[in-house]
Amino acid sequence: MLAEKGGWMAASFIQELKRRNVIRVAFIYIVVSWLLMQVGDVMFPALLLPDWTPRMLIAFLILGLPIALIFAWAYEVTPDGIKRTVDVSPDESITSATGRKINFATIVILSIAVALLGLKVLTTDETGPAELSANIEKSIAVLPFGNQSASEENSEFFAGGVHDELLTLLSKLDELKVISRTSVERLDPGLSTTEIGTLLDVATVLEGQVQRAGDQIRINVQLINTSNDDHIWANIYDRELTASNIFEVQSDIARTIAEALHAELSDDDELVLDTAPTENLEALEQFMLAGPLLDRGSFDSLRRGAERLEHATSLDPDYAEAWVELAYAYKRMYQTGSITVQEYSAAAGPAIAQALRINDRLPAAHAESASLKWHIGDTDAAQTAFEAALELSPNDNESLLAYGNYLRSIGRPQDAIPVLEKVLLSDPLNVDARFELGKAEMHAGRPEVTIALADRNLEIDPSSVHGYVGRLQAHLQMGRFDLNWPWYLKTMDLDPDDFELWAHAGYFGELLGATGWPDKYMIRAVELGAGTPVTLKCRLHVHFLRGEFNDVLTIAREGLDRNLDDRWFSRNMFLRVLRDEALDTGSYEASISRYRAHRPELFDVVPEITVDNVNAAADLALLLQRAGEPERAGVLVDAGIAWHEKTQTAGVNAYVTNIVNVHLLAVKGDETKALEMLRQAVSSGWAYDWYWHINNRALDSIRELAEFQSLVTELEEKMAAQLAAIEAMPDMGPLDLRYK
Repeated sequence: MLAEKGGWMAASFIQELKRRNVIRVAFIYIVVSWLLMQVGDVMFPALLLPDWTPRMLIAFLILGLPIALIFAWAYEVTPDGIKRTVDVSPDESITSATGRKINFATIVILSIAVALLGLKVLTTDETGPAELSANIEKSIAVLPFGNQSASEENSEFFAGGVHDELLTLLSKLDELKVISRTSVERLDPGLSTTEIGTLLDVATVLEGQVQRAGDQIRINVQLINTSNDDHIWANIYDRELTASNIFEVQSDIARTIAEALHAELSDDDELVLDTAPTENLEALEQFMLAGPLLDRGSFDSLRRGAERLEHATSLDPDYAEAWVELAYAYKRMYQTGSITVQEYSAAAGPAIAQALRINDRLPAAHAESASLKWHIGDTDAAQTAFEAALELSPNDNESLLAYGNYLRSIGRPQDAIPVLEKVLLSDPLNVDARFELGKAEMHAGRPEVTIALADRNLEIDPSSVHGYVGRLQAHLQMGRFDLNWPWYLKTMDLDPDDFELWAHAGYFGELLGATGWPDKYMIRAVELGAGTPVTLKCRLHVHFLRGEFNDVLTIAREGLDRNLDDRWFSRNMFLRVLRDEALDTGSYEASISRYRAHRPELFDVVPEITVDNVNAAADLALLLQRAGEPERAGVLVDAGIAWHEKTQTAGVNAYVTNIVNVHLLAVKGDETKALEMLRQAVSSGWAYDWYWHINNRALDSIRELAEFQSLVTELEEKMAAQLAAIEAMPDMGPLDLRYK
């Protein structure tokens, strides 16, 4: 009896809940709450609300449920407003009509919820990439990630770091063509996806946003087909902010992209994707924040970038990539002149060794090792290290760019050209690579190609010094100082503190025969860079042109006694001045000893000839001849001629070697061939450092010949005509000191 009564009461209570629409209110409340949480999930990050906002919303919704149920039980909506249920007579109650309205509202809200759920399913990691044609090109450009973090210090750097790390990871996958960072960062933000695909020649682009809030990170990515702007795949990754989670997300993105593009992952690829470079979040952050500082390239930013990398390696001594980047930072500091080659070697050497100890299959470590060996003069070891880097990663752009620069610098421009062209296939907007390619083309005897490449750089980035310097150097190669003059001024305007520009402008003005204004440029060069190798070298040239040989001797002794770095072949010039003094005085041994100290490789049984020392070899050969050592002189001459014939393009006198072949032939005693090569050089437009090289004592055997004198006169007339053209130009601004 009691059981029956209890069952009746329960049924009656449920009926009353239904009549009062409590169950309907509970159901619609739950649905609306879920819908609000989904909207908040999307909107809160965009509004940059703090990371506790979603949790606060959930707490309010949970607390609101019993309040809503109590309200539904205790109150009723009537035509006269809301009244307590106990005060409403059964005849006045409209709960059934209210229930129908709630049912209708529930259906509408459920429809919205189902649509939102479907949209979310399509953008979660439960869904793989859309199926693409197996013939789609395996190529991708990863656009710079947007920063959705609150305006915290370094938040943009962190988003850039996540982008860089993902781009680096993708570039290690053998079957993918991945556009390098330097190109994607130069893209006009207004370009459409299809325009980007056409410009960079890629089938897909990846867009992304990064939001960092406290100990949480959200990475939102979408892969887009550039041919039709269709979304292939999209995903939102919400993770706790740890180094492992960041690398896990990046690996998942890389795998999904590979799957979408039908790129087969090798065992090496899988190993790369499964390996986290560091487990230390702070070390990873320091690494990411160092990158933009190194990109800026100023003395101060390079120093601060190196400091961050030193901190990263102290936090995680097994972080191989950070050690490599630290070596790269030191290299950049050396290239800008802020540290000496000795300081570079002392700092970068241990960093490279540590990276290789941790992971000897890291291509960048071998590339940095190669660069260091190259800069300290061990070219054989540099070649081996470059080959090791490219064997591990044949398409690594940093290794290719460094290797191409190396090949061009050691006098192998024809070998450098295809290497640098390969860089531009995956990095078409890279002005650095195009600039290096231009120099290789110039040294191979095609300065007109250099000018075209420089013009393209100026189209890509009108503020890039590489466009101006490319034209400047091409005109030097062509012996056209008049065409060069406006580009000197434009380059100075971009970098007015570059004392090497001021020094060369003063020297070239003097070389043309100008009076007055060359001194103004040289004074500024001394103010900015007194005692530097290039400033001393250019001052030496000016005194040489003026016949002020005591000053020439003083500068040469200073340069050698201080053991300055060799910049623009300054050391060879200092050595030659003291050689000429020895030829005049007969005190040969002191000068030979200087060559032995500064160019010891030239005294080997088989001399090692390089682009850096071939002019010194010709100068030393003449000194040895006069000192009574003709056999040793002959070995040097033959080695120099053989190197020149093997490495230099026939008929080309690149300004790095000038007319050294003429000097070698004259010392050898082949005056006819020497005169023929000189005639060919002058006819082709050669004029770089012409006065210095024409007055080399190696040419004394042909100096009095009529044809030699005629060629000198031709050079003098060219210089006079070019000076007249320069002095006829209008004033070109505050850096044009001709008439100021």
